[in-house]
Amino acid sequence: MTDADRNRLALGSDLTVLGLNLNSNDNLYSTFGGPFSDKPATREPHYQLPMCYYMQPPALKTGHLSKFQLETLFYIFYALPKDVLQAYAAQELYTRDWRYHVESKVWFKQATPSDVPNGNVAAGQYIYFDINTWDVDCTVT
Repeated sequence: MTDADRNRLALGSDLTVLGLNLNSNDNLYSTFGGPFSDKPATREPHYQLPMCYYMQPPALKTGHLSKFQLETLFYIFYALPKDVLQAYAAQELYTRDWRYHVESKVWFKQATPSDVPNGNVAAGQYIYFDINTWDVDCTVT
């Protein structure tokens, strides 16, 4: 092989060139500073984590769910199956007059003038949340 890089990749590198004593009975990691360091490692570098890593986030209260947007509630419902938050999101959706169809697995509610783009609401018109488009769609039944 004439290419030095491919030759090194295929055959590997001589680790004694890096200053490693392969005949030593001691652990190599404690004396090896790295391939780009000329001197051996004397100790592990000191890392200090910021205090925000140790802080616990505040607990989510059920009262906060009433301030969430509709899309956020649907996200919680569909993304957290078998979680307590899923039940709380469903309860908040129910409070906002949304109903869940168990067989179709779709949330729907009766349309109001504010829900329809042109403001004309027909009798028996419902809106439903489509999880494929992640949007509210209208339908007439």
